[in-house]
Amino acid sequence: MSLMKKITIVIVTMMLYRPLHGQVVIALLFGDKLNTGKLEFGLVVAPASTGITHIDSRHRGGLNLGLYFNIRPDKKISIHAEAVAKGAFGARGIFPYATGNDTLDNLFVSGKVERVIKAFSLPIMARYAVSRKFFIDLGIQPDMMLGAKDIFSSTVNGQDLDYTVKINDQVTLLDFGLTGGVFYKFKDDIKSMGLGVRYYQGLTDILKSTAGTQANTLWQFTVTIPIGAGKASAQNAAKKAAANP
Repeated sequence: MSLMKKITIVIVTMMLYRPLHGQVVIALLFGDKLNTGKLEFGLVVAPASTGITHIDSRHRGGLNLGLYFNIRPDKKISIHAEAVAKGAFGARGIFPYATGNDTLDNLFVSGKVERVIKAFSLPIMARYAVSRKFFIDLGIQPDMMLGAKDIFSSTVNGQDLDYTVKINDQVTLLDFGLTGGVFYKFKDDIKSMGLGVRYYQGLTDILKSTAGTQANTLWQFTVTIPIGAGKASAQNAAKKAAANP
């Protein structure tokens, strides 16, 4: 394993430590037991651009962090699943709404609102191998909302003002949608890192108290980092050599 890859794994593991449960951290330590040739396991890091449909707003940046599993990656059609412990949704540039406090409403009347939604996501996709390194993914994604808040911001008399309103009770707890994209592995090897582009379209109205249907959308670039795949890779090479003496 290269020095740069080791450094990347250490940094990402530290970032994941807080949102992931203890048993997942243990799984990271024993990744070589999970990578068997029929199962590939590792970390997924996905910078994202998120939005909400049917609301006057702009996309906001986010970062999704989690674990991925490739089930039977040796087949033409395999299963790619992820457990995203730190998922991001939301939008920015939303027009301020009444908070119930006249003073606050006057201060932020010319400002903007950023809606920040945290979620736990479970994308499950069928992965089709166009070639040994290029793939097409298509599947479903259920999400559980972990927290939501609106951040009001404005500038008054040259001073930046911020005010946060928690909206957990206004956001639908469970979300569901369709997801798909393309994925490329740098090498034809189980221990190879990969890079992909994926889009998610929510099918759930996440703000039922607001007129119309507001659904989550998500564009993300996914980077996968296999954990402990060295032994599995060596075993696969030995099998190929034995099959082709």
